Amino acid sequence: MNEFQISKYRRRWGAVCRLNNWRWSKGRVVDQAKRDAGEHHIAVWRIADQIAENECRAVNSNDLRHACHIHAFGKDVSSLNLTNPQFDRLLLLWGNERDIRGLLIDPEDLTALMNWEDPARMTKNSLIEAIRRAAGHEYICKISNDIWGTIYWEDLDAPSLLGLLRKIKGNAPAMPGKPF
Repeated sequence: MNEFQISKYRRRWGAVCRLNNWRWSKGRVVDQAKRDAGEHHIAVWRIADQIAENECRAVNSNDLRHACHIHAFGKDVSSLNLTNPQFDRLLLLWGNERDIRGLLIDPEDLTALMNWEDPARMTKNSLIEAIRRAAGHEYICKISNDIWGTIYWEDLDAPSLLGLLRKIKGNAPAMPGKPF
């Protein structure tokens, strides 16, 4: 992770703890802590309880943070070693400070729920946003039309969007139907 991501990771984890009242007093989590506000809260707390039980102690903040990792990726991964897709998935739980509030902050966040259930959708949306930041609309449409025969580039599949992004950035030739 880069410095920007590390900073965002810390901010978002702090927001999750603050908004869920995940505080400790005398070595124990306070009674007001949200544990069952939604299925993701329940899953994270179940995992954190298992981590703490294995260590023969009460749940602490690191247990909850690592439980978020396990819930998001199926395994514990150091925060310093997160890949971009893993970080994006974690932000579905914690919020991304833009359009996703986070499932541990707002269990009914529809955008986060749809992306959680369909990771390919999240990948495609990330590529679309990266393309929008990389070039102007007319230029994107021209390249898309020249290579894929459509100006409706947002309807392309994820491998084609990756090819479009690479073409725009000049990193590699984009060819329809070729994996990248």
